[in-house]
Amino acid sequence: MLVKIVYQLVPDFPAIPHRPSLIEHAAKILRDALMLGTWGGHLPGERTLSEQLNVSRPTLRAALLLLGSEGWFKVEQGRRRAIVTPPSKAALGTPKTIALLSPLPLADLVPFAQVWTDCLREFLSKAGYELQIHRGRRWWHSASPQRELGALTEQNPAAVWVVFSGTERIQRWFVENSISCVTSGSAHVGVRLPSVDLNHRATCRHAAGQFLSAGHERVVFMRQGPSNAGDFESERGFLEGFRSKSGAHPWVAEHDGTPGGIQRKLDAVLRTTPKTTGFLVTHAMQALMVASELVRRGIQLPRDASIICRDTDLFLEYFSPRIARYQVDPQLHAQRLGRLVLQCASGGAPKTGPIRLVPQFYSGESMGSLHRLGKGVAQTGLPVRGS
Repeated sequence: MLVKIVYQLVPDFPAIPHRPSLIEHAAKILRDALMLGTWGGHLPGERTLSEQLNVSRPTLRAALLLLGSEGWFKVEQGRRRAIVTPPSKAALGTPKTIALLSPLPLADLVPFAQVWTDCLREFLSKAGYELQIHRGRRWWHSASPQRELGALTEQNPAAVWVVFSGTERIQRWFVENSISCVTSGSAHVGVRLPSVDLNHRATCRHAAGQFLSAGHERVVFMRQGPSNAGDFESERGFLEGFRSKSGAHPWVAEHDGTPGGIQRKLDAVLRTTPKTTGFLVTHAMQALMVASELVRRGIQLPRDASIICRDTDLFLEYFSPRIARYQVDPQLHAQRLGRLVLQCASGGAPKTGPIRLVPQFYSGESMGSLHRLGKGVAQTGLPVRGS
């Protein structure tokens, strides 16, 4: 009523700007994407759209009703919404979208991956690109992911796809179908994809030197199976590091990555003779499980056994004794990955080979000397930071 009175008294009074509702905002994003031909012939399912827009299902459905009333798509019972007269591919040009393929939702990724993903999103946004995340274990566990990957990439055109490591089947599919792709992780042997990863081979070779310098000759490398390319490189470097020491017994124990699976594998490791005194573990959460399980069984760290984690995460700071590990800045990872993505998005071939970041060794408190040698001695030139 007050606004009506003001406009009657002062006809030239400036209009109060309309603040769009969340429904209108979601509808605008969808409308812009439809005009760009982002999804080809059909809209993705409601769950996918809800996750991509970060809105609730009721909000999304209201936005879809609004677009439906504008005639953007046809609705048929039991079928996905068919887009009406999408623009031709020739008229669209290069999409300004970068797609990220992940086996897990962002919230379920380890903190290191969450941070670099967020940094990558910001890096690409400054260059005018939007990062869209597509997640699903099915692509990683399927023996034949080709059909689903084909449908996914057709419905979601992107300038470049970024894949979290990826199985050999996934990586080869992108190469064989000439779809621009970069892997965050190592490419498998024989797969020519640009990639950014830690130098796992050098890292684990360095870790072997740390164990040997502390007198540990029976050391196990615990990794999750099935292994990705980075884990194979890690195993290779780990075994190489022990070749110079006759009588040393390095070995590999594969587990399924679950707490129960790690416990069962640790049971088998601890039953071996002579006793294993060194543990190299790939991922931070798994290292936390191994360390806490050893302590629970009365094995004191670092008096009775020593542990090094190949990867890092902030929560390892909250375990005592602090676990020795290798650290790299997630923002640096995102920057190197983002530059590689933009090179591919511009149509140019990457100017470098695989990018391998060299981490810093943090000696922590979980490494004990069996013959009273000093701790934290670098064997292969990697930087060392004390506790």
